[in-house]
Amino acid sequence: MNSYFIDTLSLVTAILLLIFSLFLITLKRKNISHLLLSLFLFSNAVYIINFFLIVIGDTLNVDLSALSGIGFSFGFLFAPLLYLYTRSITVKQFSLSKNHWLHLLIFAFVFITKLFHLKFILPVEYPLLHIQIFPYMLICFLLIINYRKEIKKYYSATEHLNLTWLLYVVGAFLIMWMLDLSAYLLYRLNEAGNNLLSVLTFFSLAINFIFSILIFFKAIKNPEVFSGIPVAVKGIKYEQSRLRQEEKQEYITRLETYFKEYQPFLDPKLSISDVAKKVDITIKDLSQIINESLQKNFYDFINSYRIEEAKKMLADEDNEKKTVLEILYAVGFNSKSAFNTAFKKHTGITPTEFRHQTILTD
Repeated sequence: MNSYFIDTLSLVTAILLLIFSLFLITLKRKNISHLLLSLFLFSNAVYIINFFLIVIGDTLNVDLSALSGIGFSFGFLFAPLLYLYTRSITVKQFSLSKNHWLHLLIFAFVFITKLFHLKFILPVEYPLLHIQIFPYMLICFLLIINYRKEIKKYYSATEHLNLTWLLYVVGAFLIMWMLDLSAYLLYRLNEAGNNLLSVLTFFSLAINFIFSILIFFKAIKNPEVFSGIPVAVKGIKYEQSRLRQEEKQEYITRLETYFKEYQPFLDPKLSISDVAKKVDITIKDLSQIINESLQKNFYDFINSYRIEEAKKMLADEDNEKKTVLEILYAVGFNSKSAFNTAFKKHTGITPTEFRHQTILTD
């Protein structure tokens, strides 16, 4: 594959990453999450630029050999920064502590060896980089998955909260790492020619390029998404709860009465804090009642009411001309996929199948 094309793609990708990195730190409402993401993108850009410093030096007629390798050390920031960023938007009231700086020790060590042109790390620098990445990526996935479970305790609609875009970022980074690891192993084993290595490099850069474009436009359209969305209550513990059984039953009755009379589940943005205020129960007690006494999280609890309402509408002949899409919006869902998933979970069949069965039965 043409090296000029790869160099051009590398340069464009690096420029995009630098622009977005600058964009994040110039936001009026910037926070620690913005800073961490900005540093992650900046380190990515520096790492890419390092691989064609010679080309840049020849073009500008400047000797950049003294900088050779320094950019490589920034590769050791990828995984720690992505991990810290993921923690910053999945853990409530996150702040950097002294322990978090330990994640940057390997980078600091490699940076110093490159800065002073020390040679002893050369044989292990690439294996060390690849070994470092995998556990961080695994932890990132676990953090996001745990977060997605946690928000279902407090919100009735999670589509705009579930950090799907971050899963794509971590997934894309994992694929890039696997491509780079494959190229490195094939090179070390002498099992690949220059053309195959160029192809692997191209696909790794292409993923990075596409990721840069998509995340840039997402930032322009909706920059607050990169700050994370605070969960109403994080990590509630019930062990010290003093709720008596009589109180629990009273709260359940109060909750069921409120839902029967006012149908708050029709509000697609309903949260546990909204319900807690209306029924005059603390969020902690309400969460405990729903999770322990009713054996559901808040998300499933609300959806059970929505599904029952949807079943009534689907079975009603007066709604025969209404589409499934119209009905799902009417009962409080704001996503067809979420509605279909919840409906099948509660009934075992799809909304369309339910409607057909109801019509045939009648």
